[in-house]
Amino acid sequence: MTVHRPSTPILHYPPAAAPPRLRHVLIGLTILGFVAFLAGIIVGEGQRAWQIYFVNFLFWSGIAQGGVVVAGVYGITNARWGDQFRRIGEGMVVFLPVSLLLYAVLVMGGGMLFPWLHGDTGGKEVWLSGWFLFGRDGIAFLFLAWLSGKFVAASLRPDLGLLPPRTDRSFTTWLHRRITNGWTSWDEEEILRRGRLARLTPALLISFAVLYSLIGFDLVMALDPHWVSTLYGWLFFLHAFYASLVAIAILAIVSRKWLKTEGAYSVSQWHDMGRFVFGFCLLSGGFFWSQYLVIWYGNLPSETSYLIKRFYSAPWEPLMWVYIILAYLFPLAVFLSRRVKEVPGALLTITSLILLALFLERFIAVVPFVWTAATIPFGIGEILVTLGFAALFVLCWMWFAARVPIIPASAGTVTSHH
Repeated sequence: MTVHRPSTPILHYPPAAAPPRLRHVLIGLTILGFVAFLAGIIVGEGQRAWQIYFVNFLFWSGIAQGGVVVAGVYGITNARWGDQFRRIGEGMVVFLPVSLLLYAVLVMGGGMLFPWLHGDTGGKEVWLSGWFLFGRDGIAFLFLAWLSGKFVAASLRPDLGLLPPRTDRSFTTWLHRRITNGWTSWDEEEILRRGRLARLTPALLISFAVLYSLIGFDLVMALDPHWVSTLYGWLFFLHAFYASLVAIAILAIVSRKWLKTEGAYSVSQWHDMGRFVFGFCLLSGGFFWSQYLVIWYGNLPSETSYLIKRFYSAPWEPLMWVYIILAYLFPLAVFLSRRVKEVPGALLTITSLILLALFLERFIAVVPFVWTAATIPFGIGEILVTLGFAALFVLCWMWFAARVPIIPASAGTVTSHH
């Protein structure tokens, strides 16, 4: 029998399931997305089906991985302004095993996306060999998922030991017991948690930067084997981190009602989260602009094809400017207001527009490489596939929130935390 010390904190916000109606809607959207993807292949629109599948895979997998990394960044910087947001990012780890299955499906459609698999590789026959490319990126995804699982398990262990013991025979019970095996007391486990995360967090952050840069080079830049960019890999992983930040803000705001966490956030915490998003808006925008500086000062014509096609060719030019305005210029203008960052409704609107813009960035990055028609390939099929991916991502996160305290015990309530 576990004996708790008097200083053991109380879980003010225990796990809570989402409303059944919401879950049913999300399950329905997931099924519709899957059906739309298969229908596109069956009716002869395989090119469109695979490219929107690819865009969504990159986008939602990047957010899931970035969410765990955001939690790591929060911990390694010894931040104290928002433990509530950290746990939301950790919950995205549930999507990573699903992402591995989605990657296996993606490999089957490689011939539709990477024409060089059956043709010109631009003199990169070994590096762009299909088995080698998909194999090394699969190992990268698998390693990051494993490392993220270790990180989140270590972070959750003190709080999971505070939950009532489960008696049913389920995967959740097995996982709960595996994580909390040998649990002693919250104070001791919290000390152990800090030690474990001190070792795991640097490995997670470095691995994310290196491996997601590799994935950006391999799965996006290699769509055109003749295009070279020394900065694209960095921009790829930075956009994933930026998107995960806004996704965390959105989930924190929209889930307050069913998780009953309205009292867990203070005005200053919303303000700090807004500043966090604003900071990475500036950083990712700076990296985006750096592409021009490198090309201009280095006189590198081999790197211009990507930008010329998207800035000076129909139908991509308007989409490119919409992305730039919504992802960088609009946040730059509105986040200068302190009041905007302090109001959850306003923050939700801004972060939702940024998330839409970053999805558009992934779309613009991928589709012009493989789509040759003069129209934008985005219709009802693409919408349904995108909604299916989004619904599946949210379902995975809600599975986590229904089994794990989404507000850490160390955070307490607003009054106790501030």
